[in-house]
Amino acid sequence: MLRHPSLRRRIVLPFIVLVVFVGAVGIAVVSAQVGGSVEGAVDNSLVRSSLRSNDRLAGVENDRLQQLRAATNTAGIDGVVARGDGAAAGRLLGPIVGNAQPEHLVLRVLNASGRQLVGLDRSDATVQTLSDGASYSSLAAVQHALRGDRDALGDKYLLLTGETPAMVYWVAPVWTETPTPAVAGVVLLGQSLAEIAQTITGSSPMAVTFYDSGGSVLASSRSSTPTLSGEVRHEVTPNTPVRVATQWDGRPYRLVVNDWTMRGTQLGYLSTAVPADDLSGSLNAIRFVLVALFGAIALGTILIGLALADRITRPIDELVASMRVVSAGDYSRRVQVDSPDEIGYLARTFNEMTAALQAQIRERDDAYFRNLEALARAIDARDPYTFEHSARVAAISLELAEGLQLSEADLVVLRRAGLLHDVGKIGVSDKVLAKPGPLNEEEWAAIRRHPVIGYDMLKDVPFLQPSLDPIRHHHERWDGEGYPDGLKGTSISQLARVVTLADAFDAMTSDRPYRKGFSFEFAARSIVNEAGRQFDPAVVEAFKERKAAIFARLEEMGKQPTPHASDIRLDSVA
Repeated sequence: MLRHPSLRRRIVLPFIVLVVFVGAVGIAVVSAQVGGSVEGAVDNSLVRSSLRSNDRLAGVENDRLQQLRAATNTAGIDGVVARGDGAAAGRLLGPIVGNAQPEHLVLRVLNASGRQLVGLDRSDATVQTLSDGASYSSLAAVQHALRGDRDALGDKYLLLTGETPAMVYWVAPVWTETPTPAVAGVVLLGQSLAEIAQTITGSSPMAVTFYDSGGSVLASSRSSTPTLSGEVRHEVTPNTPVRVATQWDGRPYRLVVNDWTMRGTQLGYLSTAVPADDLSGSLNAIRFVLVALFGAIALGTILIGLALADRITRPIDELVASMRVVSAGDYSRRVQVDSPDEIGYLARTFNEMTAALQAQIRERDDAYFRNLEALARAIDARDPYTFEHSARVAAISLELAEGLQLSEADLVVLRRAGLLHDVGKIGVSDKVLAKPGPLNEEEWAAIRRHPVIGYDMLKDVPFLQPSLDPIRHHHERWDGEGYPDGLKGTSISQLARVVTLADAFDAMTSDRPYRKGFSFEFAARSIVNEAGRQFDPAVVEAFKERKAAIFARLEEMGKQPTPHASDIRLDSVA
C-alpha cells in the first residue's frame, strides 16, 4: 500500500538537506570572511591605539624633561642649592611648578649629598611645600646625577618609586660654573603613573595599564585591572608586543602588551586595551543577518519543495482515495487527474478499469434483480387476487418519494424494496395465501413471518442492502402496533414508512378472496384517517399531494377497482 507521507518526505528531504548544507557552509564561509575583516579592523584599531599610547607617553616624557631643564637652568638656582638654601630654591622654582602642566606635579631639590632641601607638590592648582631632610642618595638615578654622569641620552635619568601611588621622577643635576663646573645638587621632577595613564587615554575608550616586571598593576586608567599572566610576560620582548583577547568585568577586550622602557631603563610592561564589544556585536549582527537570510531561503526552498511534493502526490492521493471508495463498493468513482505523465496514465487506466467494472457489476446486478423481480412476480402470481401487486407498490412508492422530494438514490432503493417487499411469502403456503375466508391465529402468524423471511433471503445480496430495511419493516405501524419488530414513530425508517403506505393502499384497492377491492377515493380517505396511527403523517401529506398521480399511475397499470359506497368504514387493513 502506498504511503504518500513517506513519498512527500522523500521528495522534500533532499531540499532540506541541500539547504542545510549550503546554509551551514555559506554561513561558516561568510562569517569567517567577515569575521576576519572585522578582526583585522579591530587589530588595526588596537595597533593604532598602542602607537598612540606610546606617542603620548613620549610626549609626557618630553614635557617633563622640558620642565626639568627649566628648573635646572633657572637663574640663581645653582647658588642657592650650593648654599643649601631650600627656602630660596622653593621661591625660585615655585612658578615652574605652579604654572606647568599637569595639575599634579612634584618637584624635589636635593643638595650635593642627596638630601632634600625643599619639596613642592602642586595639587588642584595649589602648591604645597613638602617636609625637608629626606635622603635620596641611595637611588641609582640620583647617584648618577650627583656624579655628573652622562650616557647616550645625556645627563638626565629616570626613577620609578615604589610609593603609593607609584611615581615616575625625571632626575637632572644642577651645575655650577664657579670656580669650575661641579654638581651643586639634583632636581627631581615627578608625576604619578595613574595621572600619566589618564593623560594618555584622554576621552578615548581605550585603557592603559602600567605593570611592574612581575606583572602586578602599578597604575591603570581603569578602576580594576587584573595582573599580567606569566605566559604573556614571557612572550613579550622589546621588539615583540603580544596581542591578547580577554574579558574584564564580563566585557570583552583586546590588548597589546609592550615592553615598558624609558630612558634606557626597563621598568615593566605597558598594555593598551580597546573594548571588543563592537567586534562581538558586529559578528553577532552578521551572524543574525546570515541566519535570517538562510532561514528565509530555507523556508522558501522548503515551501517550494512542499508545493512540488504536493503537486506530485496530490494526484496519487486522489487515486488512492478513489481506490478505497471503489474497494468499499462505489464503482461510480472516477479520478479527475489532468496530467500527461505516468500518474495521468495510471489515473486514466484506473477510470477505464472502474468504468468497465461498474458496467459488469451493473449488468450482474440487473440480471440478479431481474431474476428476483421474476421471482416476486411469480410469488404474486400464486395469488390471482394480488397479481402485479409488487409492481404497483413500487410505482406508488416512487410517487410518494416525489412528494417527499427524496433523492435519486432513494428512488432506486424504493423501487427495489417495492418489488421485493413480499418476496418472503415464498415461505408461506398457498393454502394460507389463497384462503377464501378470515385467517386463524396460526395462519396470521405464518403471514406475519414473511417480512423476516424476505429479509433473511436477501440480507447477503450486496446491492440490496439499502432495501432490506423497507422489506423487513413494511408492516410496522406509526403507533407501534405493527410487526415483526413493533417499531414506533421515527424509529421506523422513512423509506419503510413509504412502502408501508404504498402496500396498504394497493391492498385496499385490490380484490381479496373474502372481499372486493375498495375504490381509490374510499381507500384514500381511509389512508388519511389513519394518519398518526397506522401511517406517518408526513407520508400521508405526500400521498394527498400525489393522489391524482397515484390514481393515474394505477389506471395505467390496468387497475380499475369497483366503485364502493362512500360510507363503508375499514376497520382493519391486511
